[in-house]
Amino acid sequence: MSKKIRLFLTGLITAGAITVLGLQISVQGKAATFVNVRDAGMSERTDNNKALQHIINKYDTDQTTIYVPKGSYYFSKGVIKLHSNLTFEFAKGASFRIHHGQFLSFSYPSPRKGYDGGVKNVTWKNASFIGSDVAGQSSFVQSMNHAQNITFEDCYFYNAENPEGHYFDIDGSRYIRIENTTFFGFNSSKARPYKEAIQVDYSNPVAMSYKIDGDKYDNLPSYDIHVINNRFMPIRNSDGIRYYAPNPIGEHTIYNSGKAGIIHDIYFSGNEVVDPQPLSNADYGTVNFDAISNLWITNNRFYNYSSEGPVNYIRLNNPLKDYTMNNITISNNEFLNVEPTGQFILFDTRTKHHTSFKGVRIMENVVIPLKNKAPFIQGSFNIPDTSNIKDNTVLDALSR
Repeated sequence: MSKKIRLFLTGLITAGAITVLGLQISVQGKAATFVNVRDAGMSERTDNNKALQHIINKYDTDQTTIYVPKGSYYFSKGVIKLHSNLTFEFAKGASFRIHHGQFLSFSYPSPRKGYDGGVKNVTWKNASFIGSDVAGQSSFVQSMNHAQNITFEDCYFYNAENPEGHYFDIDGSRYIRIENTTFFGFNSSKARPYKEAIQVDYSNPVAMSYKIDGDKYDNLPSYDIHVINNRFMPIRNSDGIRYYAPNPIGEHTIYNSGKAGIIHDIYFSGNEVVDPQPLSNADYGTVNFDAISNLWITNNRFYNYSSEGPVNYIRLNNPLKDYTMNNITISNNEFLNVEPTGQFILFDTRTKHHTSFKGVRIMENVVIPLKNKAPFIQGSFNIPDTSNIKDNTVLDALSR
């Protein structure tokens, strides 16, 4: 056989298939694993912490699909440690549940520093996480440190946010996508009503809802986070709102003055937020970021039907003296019945230097108020370039 033919055949084999004498021969990699959790030991009648952890630990070499058939599977306080290359698929009517004031973390460990130090390639499809406020607020959290390529599709979170925490800790992580998912209710503590459903933060133990022994932290920022086409809704009863909608997304802290980097490339688009917590502190916002660049808040619907307005709906704060927040886009959003006591959008800074923000685009937003009171945009300083703050419509309340 000539060298050219050998090289050609080698290339075909590498590509995964070769035809020899009219026969098709396939060359396959490792087969994926499929596990039905009920067949593997999980039950609707018992606590499932140990059973699910056993399943995850057992299948740790191949791409594994963990299938959850219809049913309610209860968990207790503790942690479920994930590893790379997992897909969780929930059947219609399948749910993970927790009650009696307990707290469970689905944790994405990082035994090494750096973005490649943690878990990657995990997908949750059609997953339901249901909490309870009987005998204390019970909750689930997805707690990520240096995680990457994590996706949540068509999931459901109901009354399961920690009163002083989040549904998601996205800390020093990248390539995270949450889409077509619904979040119901936030039974917040009085001390921390600003906590968001989706915390976008840094790799730091302070940011973690659950700290795993041996995890490594390096203050790296999260980036490339996509929160697309989700709903953040209140829980209602016959008297009205029982629990406000979760504050959807944000962060409030910077570590070591951002020397390891600043959060960037965050996409919050196509979401619906109805009756969130009316935050009364001027240092909070329903959507709040402290130091960020490349932020897109676009095509969202912000509606209030039964709740009062916050001081700020969107608050962007630059606390760093030597950092310029760049490339901020807030466009094509609709605010219905939202009545802030301060303003809809606040650009805030304590440093007062003229380059705190640049590349600001606020365009084609629509405000439909109950009464005209709050200004649309305010700054604690003069925004240097307002050429791309335009075509925003604030309707007259009397014209409704």
